[in-house]
Order: sequence, then structure tokens, then C-alpha cells
Amino acid sequence: MAASSSDETSQRPVVLVRMIHFGIEVGVAMKVMAFWIWLETQGFREIMRKILLHDDRFLTLVAKEAEDILSFLKQLSTNPIPPELMRFTPKLARHFLSLNIILADKEKALKGITDIYNGVCCVFLKDILERMGKKITEDSFFGPLPEVKKLGSEKDGVAAKPIAPYVGSKLSPSAKEWNPLTERAAEENRCLFLTFSNGYPLTEIQISRFFRMNYGSCVERVYVHRPEPKDQNLPPLFGKVIFTASYIPAMILNGKTEAKFWVDAKPLWGKS
Repeated sequence: MAASSSDETSQRPVVLVRMIHFGIEVGVAMKVMAFWIWLETQGFREIMRKILLHDDRFLTLVAKEAEDILSFLKQLSTNPIPPELMRFTPKLARHFLSLNIILADKEKALKGITDIYNGVCCVFLKDILERMGKKITEDSFFGPLPEVKKLGSEKDGVAAKPIAPYVGSKLSPSAKEWNPLTERAAEENRCLFLTFSNGYPLTEIQISRFFRMNYGSCVERVYVHRPEPKDQNLPPLFGKVIFTASYIPAMILNGKTEAKFWVDAKPLWGKS
């Protein structure tokens, strides 16, 4: 079943935070997000969900590919995008047109991506970054991207060059290698406490599958409390899911203290 637009919207902050958490620079992550959201408007559905199903290595590869595609677009070349720049992106979602056809009008594509960066990323995703303690300044990569100028337009008698709505960046080569097994938050900061509706319990497998399907490979383990004595066969009423990183429960709750989910047609409440 295809994800609804609300599902896609709720998954965007998770993708953004995962990129930043893994070491991709904030400005680059925002512009990559603008590119992916623009692809969603062009028929590439469920991109965010597909990205979340993969690990951080794949996320880094597909983000770098998006960076390369944007760098190629800003050249406004009449040549199609080389196949080696699009090894992963076309496989992210089912679509009716090839990526090269969608990106054939490069000036139009850049304008659309710029509009989404300014109108979506710098508005709605900005709050997520501020909660992470990321300061946004006018001279940072968050500055609204300028309008894409048409080729041949002139100002002050000088032919204007097209302004790219994207600034590339690389990970710091001197950054300390991050070990996810030893350098992460305490378990109590990485979990959601779960409550089942009386008579509608869920198993560890159902809960784990739900969060993995919607938020990617983020579950470390799931615990379901089974009442004693077991011979009375009383249904479980609560449990706990432990995630691999502390930002995940915060992103899932999206600023709330509690959220309700539907897992295999059964209600599930989660709170931090």
C-alpha cells in the first residue's frame, strides 16, 4: 500500500536528522532533502520510506548522488545526466518517467527545487534543526536560495550566470570515526514506552516490523511484558521499544509526549 502524503511528511524530519547524525553537513542535507521532496512531486512516491528502509551507508551514498546530480543540474548543460550519476536514485521508488526525462528541463527543475528549499525546507524543517541546537544564520547555508536566472539575462551590462540553488560539501576527513556501539545515548534516552489496548496485544515481531517499515533500520530490540502467572494466559498490556539512537523517539513523537499508532489494525500508544 502506498504511503499517504502525511506519512511522507512525517518521515522527512527522520531522514534529515539521520543525515545530520551520520555526519552530513546541515546545509547539504537541507538541499538534498529539497531535491528528494521535489522528486516526490514529480511522481517518485515513497522516496522517504524507501530511504529509511536502508542503513546509513546507503543513505550516505544516495545523498552524495543527489549532491552530484544537483551539481550537474546547475551547469544547465544540454547533455543528459550521465548514467553513473544516477545508480541509486532511480531505484528509490516506482515512477512512470525516467529521471533524465523529468530533469530534461534543467532550469525548470532547479527553479522547482529552489522553491521547495525556500518554502518547505527552510520553513517546516527549520524547527527540527533548532530543536537539535543547530543555529541558523544568514551567512550559513540556510540563507534562502536566490532565484535561478535565465541564461542570457543581463544586469549592469554583464551577462548574468545562472545562480546554483545548491552548495556542495564534504564530510571532514579529520573527523573522529564514530562507533555506534560505544558512543550512543543511554538506553532510557533511546526508548518509547508502549501501551496496548486491553484485549489487543502485539508481539515483539509486530512492533519491530512496524517501526522498521516506517522509520528504517532503527530498532535495537523490543520488550513485551507478559503478566504472571503465565498459566492464566493474561494478555500483555505494555512494553518498550529501544532504538539505535536517541533522536529517533523524539522524531517519532514529533514534539509530543505521546502518540497513537495503528499496528496490524490494533491501537498502540507510545510515550517517552
